[in-house]
Amino acid sequence: MKPHHWPLVALGGSAVVAITAVIVVGSKSPAVNMPILLGVPFVATYLAHLVSKRAPNKVLFEFRADPKPSWYNDAVEVTANGLEITALSGGGRMASSGPTKVSYGFNDLLGISTRAAVPGEAPWITLTDGRGLSVPEGDVVVLRTTKGEQVLPVEEPERFVALVRSRVSGLPDVHSTAVVTDNGGEAGAAPPPVGERTTPVQGPAVELTGPPLAMRWLVGATLALAGTVALPAIALLTTPGVPWIAPVFAAVAGVVWVLNRNVPRTWGRVALLPVPVSVLWLIGKGGYVWIPVLLVLCPLLGYLGGRMFRLGAHLGRNVEVRVPLRDGASLYVQRDRLVHKLNKSHDGGVHPRAMWLGDLTLIQPGTSPDLHAWPVPGGIRMPVGNSPMLRLVARPQQWILPATRPGELAELIRSRQGTPTQPTSMSYEEWRKLRSWAVRQTTANRRGNYTTAGIGWRLLAASVAANFAWSFLSIGPRFWVGILITAALTTGLLADWWRVRERMRVAEHHVLPPASPDWGEIRADHAPIPGWQPWR
Repeated sequence: MKPHHWPLVALGGSAVVAITAVIVVGSKSPAVNMPILLGVPFVATYLAHLVSKRAPNKVLFEFRADPKPSWYNDAVEVTANGLEITALSGGGRMASSGPTKVSYGFNDLLGISTRAAVPGEAPWITLTDGRGLSVPEGDVVVLRTTKGEQVLPVEEPERFVALVRSRVSGLPDVHSTAVVTDNGGEAGAAPPPVGERTTPVQGPAVELTGPPLAMRWLVGATLALAGTVALPAIALLTTPGVPWIAPVFAAVAGVVWVLNRNVPRTWGRVALLPVPVSVLWLIGKGGYVWIPVLLVLCPLLGYLGGRMFRLGAHLGRNVEVRVPLRDGASLYVQRDRLVHKLNKSHDGGVHPRAMWLGDLTLIQPGTSPDLHAWPVPGGIRMPVGNSPMLRLVARPQQWILPATRPGELAELIRSRQGTPTQPTSMSYEEWRKLRSWAVRQTTANRRGNYTTAGIGWRLLAASVAANFAWSFLSIGPRFWVGILITAALTTGLLADWWRVRERMRVAEHHVLPPASPDWGEIRADHAPIPGWQPWR
């Protein structure tokens, strides 16, 4: 079901065979033999790929997607008896509840033709998780069947029509007009827009506890800087033979900490930055006693420093506060916005979502006696209910978050509210491309499962490259080639992370299409889910 991958598989296998053959045979003309050994299996496999799509009685046509993800499986098969449509991945991710399959016998077909796709037209199919797949640009096939009209954005639409007409004689042309909708359905089905009227009940007392802000900074920054700067520098300075430039990397890590001073959750990772360089020098100069100390204490001190900024009172307005949710997801309360990230156990295809604090119109703690499945835009259903929750509304968005301490979280959010933001103008086609890009950036394949991922791997790779660059620089200028390569790699990775981060921020604030209706019941005195009881 993945013929578009066959050439790549053939290329990889052919490369291994070619390299092995050249090495084993010991050819005197590898420049001539390599293209032959590489090209013959590749061409043969690619021809087999073409033949497989035109095999007798079973012809496969893939649907268009640009680009096609590695997990793409969507296709329509023209069999001896009819058409079998299978849609699973769409342009974003694998459907969490299995593939959507639609079949039409040749006796069901009443007409067929092609037409150009219309921007914003209704989804051509709806997956089992509630997401609708938008019609991509280009010509599409329109089938008129006994069950209604079916749009098929297949590759090679003219050949598809010719093949179907060769199997079913006398099919007339279809004169079809696309149905344009405001919401293409890619966000999935929204909750019901009308809920029952509610009566507030007395909730638990809100207790904002915690040390003063000055104390948090004094203790937290001291612990973090001790692990990031002081400990690596002391270990290197007290080890004989270590050059003076090696401990300077600890100061560079200190600068990185300053840049991330308002994001305490990263302090443990920042404290790891100078450890590889320090360990390499300690191994070379015999300072083995310091190695386990740095490996354990540096990240531990950074982590403990960040823990000083857990949810409570006296957190200020600038420090980002991470609030773990009961379903494993996390809410990040930043200076001017909220970011909700699903954990890595969720199916891929749902990138983080965000709302500006100034746009919030409702902050409502509450509870519900029953467990419900709250839909997250993108096809994921999040378990909520039977416990305290926090309801947030910033039209058209509405979040129901299973927070452990919703009252305290609501107070923190209220303390940071500002002025409303100006909405960004975006067409539906621009939104669709942005969403598709964001989904690809945040979906990973782990052991055959498609899970939610992050964009931070670029920072990890940049830190590894930076450690090598500094090690080469510490050794001396004779490694100038390694210095240039690793420095350029570090710079490129950081630039790419910044580019992706800026565009991802835009995508996070546009999880719903332009002109999307409100996500469920947003009135403060009405219930978004059955049994909702707001707290006074």
